[in-house]
Amino acid sequence: MIARLIVCLCAIVVANPQTAQADTHTRAAVQDRGYLICGVGIDDFGFATQRIDGEWTGFDVDFCRAVAAAVLGDAEAVEFVQLDSLNRLSVLADGKVDILFRTTTYNFTRDVALGFEFPAVTYYDTQRILAFADTGADQLTDMDGRTICANSGTTSIDNIRAAIDRAKIDVDILEIASQSGRWRAFFAGECDAVTADGSDLAARIASRPGYRNEFTLLKDEISNEPLGAVVREGDLEWVHIVRWVVNLTIAAEAAGVGQDSPIGAIQQLGLPDGRALGLRETWGQDVILQVGNYGAVFDRNLGAGSYLNLPRGLNRLWRDGGLMYPLPMKMQ
Repeated sequence: MIARLIVCLCAIVVANPQTAQADTHTRAAVQDRGYLICGVGIDDFGFATQRIDGEWTGFDVDFCRAVAAAVLGDAEAVEFVQLDSLNRLSVLADGKVDILFRTTTYNFTRDVALGFEFPAVTYYDTQRILAFADTGADQLTDMDGRTICANSGTTSIDNIRAAIDRAKIDVDILEIASQSGRWRAFFAGECDAVTADGSDLAARIASRPGYRNEFTLLKDEISNEPLGAVVREGDLEWVHIVRWVVNLTIAAEAAGVGQDSPIGAIQQLGLPDGRALGLRETWGQDVILQVGNYGAVFDRNLGAGSYLNLPRGLNRLWRDGGLMYPLPMKMQ
């Protein structure tokens, strides 16, 4: 099935924990429908973008495809829904998407109070600040008397306000509803700096190579931002499926198994029988052969195989000094 696009959903609705627990049979619903509905970002460079020819690309996009490969045997059986930071969780809670892969931070409130589950972290990030070089700023305290742009409905807003209070400086925060609007305001000079996930800032500047000297990334790491899949609470089977699909990509990289590997090598990962989760016996090899391992997904979308050329950093395998450590896949 060719990947399809749903019009951007932009209503501002507060997520309701009771609504978020309403659907308890997501896997069956996806299989009956014949395609996965996956919430992704809007022009989120490196993570989710749609090319002129209609093809979707990106790190988050590939994880949507990995879930589709496991559940349906077809990585292309995905309908992508563009969501902004204000409506992403409410749209998920209302059942309009099956899952979010949309650079969403895993935190206590979202996990405990709002009725969502975070089955797996796909990208370990930190919140940073990007400023115009002519500000002369090197760290947050140098921004006294200036303005910083940030997105409404994100953890970035609360984090930057708390950091400003700790620094005891006077900084105005210009709240912008959309990610694209935030960048337009920044490049138009409506603010002196912009704050967001470090990957977002680095990806945007990497997409403007001729202008890199005009910007500086401040030294401060404002907060930890573990990003990953988000699903509705109350459907443990769906949580398990998503968790083990993501884990499989990491385990495959650790074992040196990828899209070019023979099926025998993939089977040596000791993949559990997917029937326990309502999946085909070949769910694991479908994921690896159609989408690839974690390293390949990172490289082609964000790393050396992409125009962004971002370092793996915290997202390296544990044995290389990173945080990506696979859970055992083998049946005991």
